Amino acid sequence: MAPMAISNSDAANGSSSSPGSKSSVSGSQSAMSSGSTGLLLIRVVEAQGLKLRPEVANDKSMKKEDKLPYCVIEFDKQEIAVPAKDGELDGKSISWQHRAHFDVSFESEAIITLYQRASPTASSTGTPSKPAGSGGDVFLGAIRVKPTLKDQTLIDEWYTLQSAAGEDENAGKVHVQMVFKSSGPSKKAIGIDDFELLKVIGKGSFGKVMQVRKKDTGRIYAMKIIRKQHIVERSEVQHTLAERNVLSQLFNPFVVNLKWAFQTPEKLYFVLAFVNGGELFHHLQREGRFGEDRARFYTAELLMALECLHKFDVIYRDLKPENILLDYTGHIALCDFGLCKLNIGDKQKTNTFCGTPEYLAPELLIGNGYTKAVDWWTLGVLLYEMLTGLPPFYDENTNEMYKKILTAELVLTEEMGRESKDLLKQLLNRDANQRLGANGADEIKRHPFFAGIDWNKLYHKKYQPPYKPTVLSAADTSNFDEVFTSEQPTDSVVADSHLSKSVQQQFQGFTYQATNEHLGASVSQSVMGQSVLSSTLGGRAAPAIPRGKR
Repeated sequence: MAPMAISNSDAANGSSSSPGSKSSVSGSQSAMSSGSTGLLLIRVVEAQGLKLRPEVANDKSMKKEDKLPYCVIEFDKQEIAVPAKDGELDGKSISWQHRAHFDVSFESEAIITLYQRASPTASSTGTPSKPAGSGGDVFLGAIRVKPTLKDQTLIDEWYTLQSAAGEDENAGKVHVQMVFKSSGPSKKAIGIDDFELLKVIGKGSFGKVMQVRKKDTGRIYAMKIIRKQHIVERSEVQHTLAERNVLSQLFNPFVVNLKWAFQTPEKLYFVLAFVNGGELFHHLQREGRFGEDRARFYTAELLMALECLHKFDVIYRDLKPENILLDYTGHIALCDFGLCKLNIGDKQKTNTFCGTPEYLAPELLIGNGYTKAVDWWTLGVLLYEMLTGLPPFYDENTNEMYKKILTAELVLTEEMGRESKDLLKQLLNRDANQRLGANGADEIKRHPFFAGIDWNKLYHKKYQPPYKPTVLSAADTSNFDEVFTSEQPTDSVVADSHLSKSVQQQFQGFTYQATNEHLGASVSQSVMGQSVLSSTLGGRAAPAIPRGKR
């Protein structure tokens, strides 16, 4: 079974048919019209007729519980892995009997994906125990269900699994139950006491990023904690508010979304989906470079994330491997929106000098203003780095690197295919007006490098990723730097910062609970305050997890 299975027939079915209007770029999520929140209980009961790998069943080095398949349950970017409770190794009947609660703020699909662990013995002897290039466990199939978010309404159904090739009666079926319990209009403001602090997973110049567990549901999240005093001293208040607005307003399968934001007199708190497959930077450092199929997959998903931002007149400005996370199943999630610039129309220019040196576009270095096309330059730099291991104009001396970005010849390697070379030449065109993407994302999608992709299928995550990270549980932090995860997680007490009333008023409106603030068809000026949207987001925001040395 091919891990990605992109074919020319997919292209024939609509290679450029991605959700392209502003009403659809927000994805398969929409705000609950009632404005209420609640809990969704998902119970995976059992599966029948699964096609399990015989070499796994015959591997005497594995325990029976490790041979049985496990499932990954995903809802609104909350993910949990569930091992089978019992079952037969021939796949005729597998039992989970597991219940999981999910925080619900938006209507979204529940995705349940089944995997079987690869046989270490078969792998070492050259026996094919998993799809070539998958880098993880064996994909057995998946189902997608839209829960009924009516209070106490039960769904109790058997669903046919979809294989990489689509719905497949031979892939087996799975029994799932779902019920939603509304909590009604929120009466209690959420705060730090609603979470258990688990581990530190990152640090920046303004604060920490911690892995936390929500006490009532047990779901795992990432919490970004920022000291107000620090951002006031560095004139980064507008930056931070803009990040909050972008995270809360844009909903896309490949963007980490905000669940809650709250504050104390001393600190700001962002609570986001915890995506624990690790940074793309982590995987790229470990492997050196990626094959073309894998690089194409990540580039395509990033293209759709950037397209979403651009349709809402947002420039991302900081695309790099450190700001791209992999989820449980291997899809990308774009994070860290601290350098975004809002309210930039298609041909409108901005002038703020910001970004990461290796990825800066030439027009930004020249200083005559730049457009959304800077994001397509950085996409080209990232694709080049994934294929070769380093950005195209990298130099340890920053000034020399800037000179190379402006004047050096683009060196394309023999290992690159004809289409990838052509795409890189067009994305890394120093003339921003002639750069591929200057007239919108669709012209990049039509490039032969992406010829086999059905963009609608990609958008709805119906392609199986070419690589699945090793993730042991929802709380697993093994894909994050031990320098951080070994630190004791504490929400440290801050001495009274004596911020004036007028300064505190700058943070008015920061608090957020995801209920009915979703944009849908347009960006609302009444929700995203004009004073924030019109601001010039100058300076350099620190990434959530500091960049490692090359």
